[in-house]
Amino acid sequence: MGTQERAEEQKLRQELVARLRKLARWKSNDVVKLAFLEAGDGAQVDKLDLTGVMELKRNANGTFEAKFVDKVRVLAMLRELVEERRDGALEEFLDGLSRPGDGDET
Repeated sequence: MGTQERAEEQKLRQELVARLRKLARWKSNDVVKLAFLEAGDGAQVDKLDLTGVMELKRNANGTFEAKFVDKVRVLAMLRELVEERRDGALEEFLDGLSRPGDGDET
């Protein structure tokens, strides 16, 4: 594998890790806000972070259903990346997930 190919692979790996990291840290607060938006509040939808949403459905009777990304699977994918290449950055990230921060309770 050439230097350029290794650099491209590293860049793709970094992008994947960044996306998985965002999914692992994603909170569903904005989905709750979306559930309570009125029909005329459509412009506010663009401001919501729906990164971890896989499916949304509003039924005829007014109920709201949402399916989310499985964070356990996301963390498993990150773990696999750590096992493939132990460069320390991913391990540090996974260790950081268990530390309190951003208003999380201990």
